Amino acid sequence: MMKKITFLVTMLLSGIMMGQVVINELDADQTSTDTGEFIELKSDNPNQSLDGFVVVLYNGSDDQSYAAYDLDGFTTDANGFLLLANDGFPGQDISLGADNGLQNGADAVAIYQADATDFPEDTPVTDVNLIDAIVYGTGDADDPELLAGLNQTIQYDEDANGNKDTESIQRDDTDGFCVGLPTPDAENIDCNAVCPLSVAVESVTCDAETTGTDTYTTVLSFTGGNTETYTITATEGTIGGDDPSSVASGVITITGVDEGTDFDYEITSALCNITNTIVAPTCEPATEVGSIAALRAGTIGESYTLTSEAILTFQRMERNQKWIEDATAAILIDDAAGTITTSYAIGDGISGISGQLGEFGGVLQFVPDADPGAATSTGNAVNPQVLDIDTYVNNFEDYESELIAFANVAYPIADGTVTYEEDMNYDVTGATGTVIHRTNFDSNDCDYIGAVIPQGNLEGIIALAGEFNGTPQVYVRNSTDIDVSLAVGNNSLDTFAIFPNPTNGNTINIVSQNTGEKQVVIFDVLGKRVMEATINEQMNVSALNSGVYIVKISQGNATVTKKLVVK
Repeated sequence: MMKKITFLVTMLLSGIMMGQVVINELDADQTSTDTGEFIELKSDNPNQSLDGFVVVLYNGSDDQSYAAYDLDGFTTDANGFLLLANDGFPGQDISLGADNGLQNGADAVAIYQADATDFPEDTPVTDVNLIDAIVYGTGDADDPELLAGLNQTIQYDEDANGNKDTESIQRDDTDGFCVGLPTPDAENIDCNAVCPLSVAVESVTCDAETTGTDTYTTVLSFTGGNTETYTITATEGTIGGDDPSSVASGVITITGVDEGTDFDYEITSALCNITNTIVAPTCEPATEVGSIAALRAGTIGESYTLTSEAILTFQRMERNQKWIEDATAAILIDDAAGTITTSYAIGDGISGISGQLGEFGGVLQFVPDADPGAATSTGNAVNPQVLDIDTYVNNFEDYESELIAFANVAYPIADGTVTYEEDMNYDVTGATGTVIHRTNFDSNDCDYIGAVIPQGNLEGIIALAGEFNGTPQVYVRNSTDIDVSLAVGNNSLDTFAIFPNPTNGNTINIVSQNTGEKQVVIFDVLGKRVMEATINEQMNVSALNSGVYIVKISQGNATVTKKLVVK
């Protein structure tokens, strides 16, 4: 019994001598690329050994760890500080890497009495052996799982003053946190005397969009004014608008800055030192294109206006995304900013869409810069192209974002119990190969998530063509696209087929259910007629150059438009 008591007393004395270690300051976000990130620890005692401690970083997207830093062999300095920071950061003790080592939120940092080996990547959040923790963000909604898992009640916002790029989160004398100008390796600010002024960038807008050099205007909104005397400076332009020295809230304008010229502004007072860099816009007129194929042939980062009508084939709430298609091609509209406010239905025609061409994961995207307004037609049917799986897999970029279909397919994984889950890959097999069905849409946007995957041979599936970094995938929109009849005469499908397509030969075959002559007209993607003929089945296309063409086929009262790819 005496040995046990002696052991406990020794452990208690050891804990008292070791002293507490806490997270004293954190800076997760800076202007542009984050190269000034740091986590500052502080110990009760100077030059305190940190053996037996580990710092763990948690990702709020899944509430699991994404990095761990063992503190064995490290001690705090003479003032009790230790810095985990980006490479080159003054006073750095432990490296967080060159940049972007700290996620911006909602995320968390925790200290444990443990080893880094106890926290491999994707370790669920835990409070076992927890010493200290902070859950933080940069204007993000609270993460209740992180808060509960780390026994915290407050998620601290680095953007509380509207200055997340220039301020850090710092511990106060009540063991809470406030935000202010960073103080690495030094005593924190007085949280009771923080800058009262909050400033946010409202807009950066071109004054004109011409082929010459245009100017742009920056509008800053502020609250907390009429509290101190503020000095406002900018490296470019003319400062105007309201004066925060005498007005409680308002806007500051900085005008007359040339497009392509970035500038810095600074607002200072006795308690404030607010700085930021404004990245200049490019004020060039959008290039007009007459088809989606012409849009897809554009330059990433450039602005375009699609003057023709495109038909909406699918939309989802996430990022306000929309898939549109015309007779030449298709493209994904990625509208995370919610620029398009008009409500549309599947089959609506939309004209005059303008925006910037982008790319993510290998998929071309069109990021809108204005709401195109009311639908220019409604109730349009888009007929999916029926393809062999190997034709699609070997030429998937030719069909990107288009509505396509595969006949006579099956899910090998189906056993009567396996269900469709979000963000999963399911093989779909056919006579000529296998393609991935990615459940890219959640239950808010499609109705088969959670349903049992059908067994056996399916007549067909309809899907949107896609990829992820060079791997072809398809995205089934809803349950009505699964086990659908692809028989000729189905109102949703074509009654004509072109093969081989793509072609690199001299002739193509155009077939239908009916015998007799067909009138065929071929257009390039700009709408220019390049070939026409009356045929029974075969057509010589050796005169066509490599590229994408639109084929209009008429037979009796039936007319359909299809795409032809010439290699």
